[in-house]
Amino acid sequence: MVQFSQTSWQYGTLSDTLDILRYAPMTLSVGTNAVIYYTLPKSIEPGEFIRYTIVAGFRKVSWTGIIGAVNPGKTDNVIEIVVRLGEGPFRGFTATHKFDSVKGITTCFDDISFQGCKDFAEDTFSIVMASASMVYAFAAREMAREQIAIVEAKKKTQAFEALDQSATAG
Repeated sequence: MVQFSQTSWQYGTLSDTLDILRYAPMTLSVGTNAVIYYTLPKSIEPGEFIRYTIVAGFRKVSWTGIIGAVNPGKTDNVIEIVVRLGEGPFRGFTATHKFDSVKGITTCFDDISFQGCKDFAEDTFSIVMASASMVYAFAAREMAREQIAIVEAKKKTQAFEALDQSATAG
């Protein structure tokens, strides 16, 4: 079994943090150590999928987790997401993501556990994960969100232009 835990904080409210984590990073810098990131679904509720990725050098491993429970905290500024394996290269996987926001700073507590690797030796995976870090890549996710908004706006503009042309065509 390989376990990974990390605590970090970000500037922003809980809702801002959860919203930006719904976009995969558009770019990602990878150094000598592996990086992990996850992408939340649009709706954070049991049964929805979270996409996870580990990037180590030129190797990329991806899998999905299924949200098993969403536990609200004692205030509106706390949420805990409990996840189990959906599909991926592990025999078992669990994760807990807890977000706690106070005065414009959101703390992220991530605990992940991997049980048995199907595609590679578990001792190799354990060594890679010992130096890995969770990457939130907020700037890269913001770029992705902006690009998606531009594409969606262009689609709407084209749809309105097509409607306008069809209305004046005859």
